[in-house]
Amino acid sequence: MVDLIEASRLDTSELESLLDEYLKELSSCREIPVGATDAASYPYLDTYWFEKSRHAFLVKYSGLVAGFALVRDPISTESGVYEFAEFYIKPEYRRHRAGHSAVLAIWQRFPGPWELQFHAQNRAAAQFWTLCAEKTATEVPKVSEVQSRDGRRIQLNFNIPSVA
Repeated sequence: MVDLIEASRLDTSELESLLDEYLKELSSCREIPVGATDAASYPYLDTYWFEKSRHAFLVKYSGLVAGFALVRDPISTESGVYEFAEFYIKPEYRRHRAGHSAVLAIWQRFPGPWELQFHAQNRAAAQFWTLCAEKTATEVPKVSEVQSRDGRRIQLNFNIPSVA
């Protein structure tokens, strides 16, 4: 059973711990070693407590914290699309559909145009995000390669339908 819980400022220490794990894992996928490497060097977490266009979630699996998601809406991105700023599921909860269920719950809350990016070297992310988007989007995702400060990324653009 997966639950998506809106995080609050009271959850900051839990999110920082998860963010530390996530950024450590993510660093192995970067082609160029730049950017935050731990929660202390991540500049955006506090903005999720005062910007209405940013949304922080804890993902729980059978009542236990399994991961987190940080979502930016079109006002925050200033590009007319939703984005996962960060998304992480602890390794022990992967292959239990915790990530997929969390993504679907978020997309049900925020239907519309989405843009996702993941590091080109991150094969697990490529498989996960492509599968999620292909199963849920109204059309086949548009795939492109973009250059970022930390190297090549794959970008998916697609639309999530609203649930009637």
